[in-house]
Amino acid sequence: MSLTRFIKDLLRKPESIPTPGAIFYNATVAKVLRKPETKIANDIVAKTGKGTILDLGSGTGYLSIEIAKRSTGLQVYGIDLSRQMVKIARRHAKGVDNAQFVYGNAAKLPFKDKSIDLVVSTGALHHWRAPRLVFDECYRVLKTGAEAWIYDGCPEVFRDKAARTKLYEEYGFLIGRFGPRVSTLHGFTRDEYQTVIKDMLEQTAFKGNYQMALTDIWMKMTLKKHH
Repeated sequence: MSLTRFIKDLLRKPESIPTPGAIFYNATVAKVLRKPETKIANDIVAKTGKGTILDLGSGTGYLSIEIAKRSTGLQVYGIDLSRQMVKIARRHAKGVDNAQFVYGNAAKLPFKDKSIDLVVSTGALHHWRAPRLVFDECYRVLKTGAEAWIYDGCPEVFRDKAARTKLYEEYGFLIGRFGPRVSTLHGFTRDEYQTVIKDMLEQTAFKGNYQMALTDIWMKMTLKKHH
């Protein structure tokens, strides 16, 4: 797929989830992703025990809140383009003082240069209308030497029978049964990551300073700010 066609396909998808979708997501998808996102929360706290974490496309807030609960030394900000998602997340975060949620666009972050210790995003990349701009915004707000961990769907995660069986045993029927389909609709193929997504990254400030790897139910992209 060409980069031009890829961008045109992105523009056909809604960048923010409308109110009915946010309510449905909170009742279904968010619950399915709790165990995988709990793993990510544990990994983040193990790497960054204190400082400021930014969660892009924070949805109904589960990941941000779990990170905040695990370390009072962390200030966690979730940002989402859906006002309903932000509203639900704020409700979930009551009593968790170090987790805050704001309405905003990941392509124009309301944070100062070099103010963030780690950026994380799960399942949002395929919604971004201008991924290159979001990547550059991540670079801008990250402190020197800090990383962005971007997770999104990849159907190849489920192609290996042994891996699929392990995921089914660990996460249950819904992940095992619907994971391949969801990853196809809400993510990219390995080839698309290695071509069009890589091409975009090469046009950003992260040029040459990133890695991609199939991890758990995700394709994980690790972007590092060197300067």
